[in-house]
Amino acid sequence: MSIATKNERGGTLATLFVRRPVMAIVINALIMVAGLAALLAVEVRELPSVESPVLSISTSFPGAAAETVDREITATVEGAVARVQGVTAISSSSSVGSSRVTLEFSESTNLDIATSDVRDALSRVTRSLPDGAEEPTIFKADSDAQAIIQLAVTSDTVSVAELTEVVEGVVTERLGSIEGVAEVQVYGTRASSFEIDVDPVKLASRGLTVADIRNAVSTIALDAPAGSINGPNQNISVRAISEVTEPADFERLPVGDGRTLLGDVATVVFDAAASTSSIDSRRWQARHRPWHRAPGAIEHHRHFRGRSLSGR
Repeated sequence: MSIATKNERGGTLATLFVRRPVMAIVINALIMVAGLAALLAVEVRELPSVESPVLSISTSFPGAAAETVDREITATVEGAVARVQGVTAISSSSSVGSSRVTLEFSESTNLDIATSDVRDALSRVTRSLPDGAEEPTIFKADSDAQAIIQLAVTSDTVSVAELTEVVEGVVTERLGSIEGVAEVQVYGTRASSFEIDVDPVKLASRGLTVADIRNAVSTIALDAPAGSINGPNQNISVRAISEVTEPADFERLPVGDGRTLLGDVATVVFDAAASTSSIDSRRWQARHRPWHRAPGAIEHHRHFRGRSLSGR
């Protein structure tokens, strides 16, 4: 297109606006109104969201050293998810009893589809994990993400064990189902369990060791299916029912050669188990639950103060 042709078209447009000044004013007014509306409607953020899709895989291996976790858990998980489509970077950390692997994906990756692919990849190596390792858990959050909401659940009428049951069975599930919540962690829980307090003096005087007590406890019958009986007219399912349900039942267990009972060298109680973490909220023992924001979720900073929670 020549310069003369461009000047001719530009002159035609200018002539149109000169001949019709009202139309020119209306068009300019519409442009100004549209620009003002866009300016007022645009979202302004001091810290715009530039985070890429991230998934974190957490695996617990209670009692294992960091070197063992890195060799047996972290390396296996990394090898399984390295072939997932869209992965751009993999980072991991191993500590005593815990492994955390973080996957970063390209910006065009659909995080829901990526989560399904990662879950399928982990299912193929779950059986190769060592005995005692828990099943890997996937979270839609960075391993370095900080909790945005922290709640303390307390009660002056419900026991610690009952409060733990309410938090883990009801509260955590409802909080985790909220849109935008990537992970809900619970600290300070104390579930009910049988505890055996061994008297070392009595144990040594009878020529027994802690290994003898462990062997005696391991022989307890479990409540588990034991097969079925098939007849010509009916089929009967057989279930082995545990005979030890009370502390007194434990104390009647024979230890060693059978001449000593567990109650002779130890005391058995059924109470809330010891916890590896706790929080003190207004001089009350509390169950602490931090929330982690999922990628893309709007962040709100709020403060909640837990006072009491009924067990029902």
